[in-house]
Formats: sequence, C-alpha cells, structure tokens
Amino acid sequence: MAAKASLLFIFAFFLLAWSSTSTHAFNITKVLGQFPEYGTFNDILTQTKLAPQINSRQTITILALDNDSISTIANRSLDQVKKILMNHVVLDYFDTLKIQKLGKKSAILTTLYQTTGAATGQQGFLNLTKIAPGNVVFGSGVSGAPLVSKLLGSVVAQPFNLSVLHVSIPIVAPGFGDPILAPPPPPGSDPPPPPPKKAEAPAPSEDDEGDYEGESPDSAPSPAPSDAPADAPTKGKSPPKPKAADEEEEAEAPAPSASSRMDSSIAIAAVMGLIASLVAF
Repeated sequence: MAAKASLLFIFAFFLLAWSSTSTHAFNITKVLGQFPEYGTFNDILTQTKLAPQINSRQTITILALDNDSISTIANRSLDQVKKILMNHVVLDYFDTLKIQKLGKKSAILTTLYQTTGAATGQQGFLNLTKIAPGNVVFGSGVSGAPLVSKLLGSVVAQPFNLSVLHVSIPIVAPGFGDPILAPPPPPGSDPPPPPPKKAEAPAPSEDDEGDYEGESPDSAPSPAPSDAPADAPTKGKSPPKPKAADEEEEAEAPAPSASSRMDSSIAIAAVMGLIASLVAF
C-alpha cells in the first residue's frame, strides 16, 4: 500500500512539473532581469500584471524599451501605460533573421491588446515596415498612424518561443494618449551633401575678353578693304616721284658694250690718219 502511494506521489510530481514546463515556456521577469538597461520596463510589466499574461503564452515577441525610452510615458496613468505596452507584445515569433527574410515590405502584426476585445478599429495591430536593408520601423496599425519606433537590435532569441527586440520609442496608438514622435536629428548632423555637379567653365570677364580678342588671330577683325593696289607702299614711306620721259629713255637705253667702244676708237683713228695724210699732200 505504501509502495502504491509512493508511486502515485512520484507520478503526480512529474505530471505537475511537465504541465508547469509546457504551460510556461519562459519567465519574462527573469529573462529581462539579466539586463539592467530594461529594469524600468521589466518593473512596469509586473506592476500592470502583464508579466503573467506574457508568461502564459507559448510564442511571443516583446518590443522592449530601455530605461531612457520608457521614461517618456512613465508619468502617464498606469492604465494608459498598460494599453501602450500591450501593443508592444506581439502574438507571434519574430527575430531579426525572420524579419530580414520577410518576402514583403510591410506586415501587420497582432498584439496582446487585440485579445482584450476593447480595441477599436486597428488599435490592436502593429505595422512593421522595412524601409531599407537593416532599417525596420514599427507603428500603430491604425490607418495613417506614423511609423515612429525603429528596430535597434535583438536582446533575446529563443526560437520559436520568445524573442525580445529593442525598439527606440513607445508606440502609442491613436486613442491611447498623446503620441511619442521620433526625436529630431542631433544638432550639427547636416543632411548628406548632394552629389557634385560637373563644373562649368566660368564666363570670361570683359578684361579677359579684350585680352583674348587681341591675342587670337581668329577673333581679330579683318582689315577694311582698300582701293590701293596690293603692292602699295607701306605706311610711313612716301611714294617715289614720277620720272620724266627723257629720264625714262636714258634709264631704259642700254649702256654701250666694250666691243662697240673699240670699234668707235678704230674708226676715229682711221679718220684722223686720213686727215693727216691729206694735209701732208
């Protein structure tokens, strides 16, 4: 009898341990307790009694806020903060690898708030959008709501039960209070400069144009046509005076050659000899 009782006790113990393990695949309080930078977020999950609801799920994704980010809603009522954080609990498993492999640019995710039955319209959904490789943002699923919270990285990944992702700011759906907008870029972070354009040649100044025109033979003005003949004398030299007709004839007459001068001398000598002989007779 005692042996049967012992066996029943051992069976009940293992059954209880198995059911506890299968019901609670993780303990979000203990998981986040390893990361002090999410201490405030972890405390608020306990205060709003969201931690037990999260632990009761087999597959879940938490969009966690670090201590600085969650301080932007810490002064709101506990009920309002609870609604906001319920939209940070996605009822599916998404780690960074799965998000990268999404075949579409955007996806609509169901959150814990949708299970309350109090959601109006798309208040219980999130919009996940991949803007570019490595650039993923979240926003409320309500039409026209801005995509304000950027995915910063992975905190914990336990496929395919628990994924904790680090996001930049709280996602406040319309009707849950004033939205939290993305902070402006820090001072001094100017937008990237536009690509350089091809430099255009500067227009020449009036002085440059004058120098260029004086030096360039092509751009120099052509001389005005003149009535003077092509072989007209150059400027600064007076033209030669016209010669008289007799001077022209003398200039044109050829000088006597040496043979003609010898013949003339012989003829003169012969005439003088003839005259001398006549005188002698």
